[in-house]
Amino acid sequence: MKQPKTPIWKKSMLQNLYFDKIIETLDEITENGDMYGYDTDETGYYLDYKPLFDELSANAYDLWEAIQELGLEEHWDDMTVALLGETQTVLGFDVHEMDYFGMLAWDERVAVSEATKRIERMTKRELILTFRRVMVALAAFWDIKAGHDCLTAIVDELDERSAVFERKETHINRLYQDLTGADNSEFDQIVNGLPQRMWLE
Repeated sequence: MKQPKTPIWKKSMLQNLYFDKIIETLDEITENGDMYGYDTDETGYYLDYKPLFDELSANAYDLWEAIQELGLEEHWDDMTVALLGETQTVLGFDVHEMDYFGMLAWDERVAVSEATKRIERMTKRELILTFRRVMVALAAFWDIKAGHDCLTAIVDELDERSAVFERKETHINRLYQDLTGADNSEFDQIVNGLPQRMWLE
C-alpha cells in the first residue's frame, strides 16, 4: 500500500480544493488499489481490505475521467474560490508550527473578488450548469477521499498493532530460549519432575 504524501492528521477537507490537488489525490487513490481487482504483491492487512481499496480505486478513476470529460478544469478553481471563500474558513497548514491556520485574510478576499469577476462573464445557464457539475464532483470526491482516509488509517493501525505483537512474541521466545537453552527438553524435564502437590499449592 502506498502511503499518502500528506499524513491524514494534516489533511483538511477545505485545505486543498484547487484543481491540481484534487486530480493528484484521485491519482493517489487510484494507484492504491486496482480497479480490475488483479492480485498484488502487497502484504499485511492491506490484503484483507484489498477489495475495498480496489473499489475506491475504480470510483476515483471514474470520477477523474468524468471531470476530464466535462472539461471542469477551466472554471474549477474560480468556482471553488468564489463558492467557499469568505464563507468558510479555508484552512492552511503551517509546517513550522505544525498547526492549522485560517486563511480568511486580505489575499483571500482579493482571490474571491477576481474569481467572481471571471465567472460573471458566463451566461446564467453556463454558470448554473458549471456550479452544479463542480459541486457534484466535490461531493463525490469527498465521499471517496473520506472512505480512503478511513480505510488507510484502519490498515495502518492494524499493521502497527501486528508489528507490536510480533516484537513482543519474538521477545518472549528469546527469553524462553534464554531460560531453557536452545533445546527446551531440559526445561520440560524439570517441569515434569516437579511434585504434583506443587501445582495444587
